[in-house]
Amino acid sequence: MGRSVVNQQKEVGMNSVDDALARLDKHEAECALRYQMIQLQLDEHNKRFDRLEKMMQGGFASISVIIVVAIGILEFAR
Repeated sequence: MGRSVVNQQKEVGMNSVDDALARLDKHEAECALRYQMIQLQLDEHNKRFDRLEKMMQGGFASISVIIVVAIGILEFAR
């Protein structure tokens, strides 16, 4: 027996720590990629919402003009 039980336990403990750190690094890398993809999706949806907002503003402006013109026509017809 060249090594003592204590030395074997220290080596096993260090391997466990190294394994845990390696798993944590891998987990962090996967999470970073996942969050990057989530951010890309949010940015894409933000562009869609901006476009939808512009369409709604244009629609509201058109409806307002139609109402004003209708009121003007009805007042003129009196």
